[in-house]
Amino acid sequence: MASRLLRSLAAITLTFPLAAQNSAQLSSASSSATGKIVGAVVDSVNGRRLVGADIVVESTEVRSTTDSLGRFKLENLPPGTYRISVFHPLLDALGIDLITQPIRVGVDSSSYALLAVPSARTFVRRSCHNQSGPYGESAVIGHVNDPETLDPLPKVEVSIAWDEVDVSKESGIRRAPFLLRDTTNATGGFRFCGLPNSLRATLKARRGSVVTAEIPISLGDREVELGARTILLPNTTAPAKSGRAEVSGVVTLEGARSNAGTRVELLGTDIAVTTDDQGRFNLRNAPSGTGVLLARHVGFLGQSAAVDLTSREPKQLTMSLPRLVEMMDPVLVLARTTMQLDKVGFTDRKKLGVGHFLGPDDLDKKPQGYLSDILASVPGIHVRPGLYGGVISSARSGSSTCMQYFHDDQPYEELSPGDINRFIITRELVAIEVYQAEETPAPFVGPRGDCTTIVIWTRRKIHS
Repeated sequence: MASRLLRSLAAITLTFPLAAQNSAQLSSASSSATGKIVGAVVDSVNGRRLVGADIVVESTEVRSTTDSLGRFKLENLPPGTYRISVFHPLLDALGIDLITQPIRVGVDSSSYALLAVPSARTFVRRSCHNQSGPYGESAVIGHVNDPETLDPLPKVEVSIAWDEVDVSKESGIRRAPFLLRDTTNATGGFRFCGLPNSLRATLKARRGSVVTAEIPISLGDREVELGARTILLPNTTAPAKSGRAEVSGVVTLEGARSNAGTRVELLGTDIAVTTDDQGRFNLRNAPSGTGVLLARHVGFLGQSAAVDLTSREPKQLTMSLPRLVEMMDPVLVLARTTMQLDKVGFTDRKKLGVGHFLGPDDLDKKPQGYLSDILASVPGIHVRPGLYGGVISSARSGSSTCMQYFHDDQPYEELSPGDINRFIITRELVAIEVYQAEETPAPFVGPRGDCTTIVIWTRRKIHS
């Protein structure tokens, strides 16, 4: 793992006065005269400036934050010698301290400091001990911490998963899934070496029955790339569906007159809201830990974003949803769709003959209005008129007629009767599974266990 020993490599400091003064001027300066330090922080790992970093002058109250160009300014410093510390989530994930050598500040003068995070190649060489793997020379490293105390969590299982798709005339389309596991050390650190570049993968941390959502992470296309991520995992014995964390933000719809009506939900929980006219949302009472927010709106591509939730402070983020555009070759779409339906288990469950299944061919023959229109002819389903298309309910007779939904492998709870029609785009549907209570497969059994279950697969999950 990258260690605090990298401190000596983590800062390049250039200091010089920006305003020359003679000795007479200095001797006559008042004792209240001050100087300043200006500079910038470079993120060599990702090849850009480090934005939003906290810059602190040690043993003083003077601090600043880097702007969109990684620049900072520290003013009103009495003449003397100072050291600067930098704090940023990237540095936490890398496990390094970024501290300058002593900087001399004179009366009515400015000193310049350039700080640089070591390069990806440097980190990979030190973390992986020049180890290359069968997939490449890149790496993903990070730490797992408790979201409330920020204490490191040892003995946590962390996994990274990705797919590689090979398309050729000879073999068609072949998908190769990859999964690697590591266990955090005494400082909560984990590492995955020998990874390919241009990687699109997901991280997951597990400790007993407590597990995070699948956290997206990606690597660039340079020869050696490094991904770094701090994962927050509650130090508890059972998963929580609610808590005291809060996240707010804005979701914009590209090219739309209004940003209202986007559904924003925290995956793995029942917490969901819709945005107002300005696209603003606020999720309260969320469980602490690293989670994934999903935003979706009819006619737009859904987007997801990882968020580190804690009751220590509210979080904010912005998301933008692009319009849905059809572009891919139909033959390639069908081949990839079949492959991905196999991956999520749809094909195997259909072969068992338990439940009612609508595949891509079946859905092509259905009306393209609301989801309720498609399900109206399915045995065991009743549809009655509602505000947003039809309200879907169970046609079962007996003590329980409750309904439950799974959308792309995640539980979905309606905020009002029939509102699922507002967030399921029928032309985005790939497959549907319908089960009566006694037929429901184990992965889709809800807390009650006696509900009619509808499992919906869309192109967001079934990549096409």
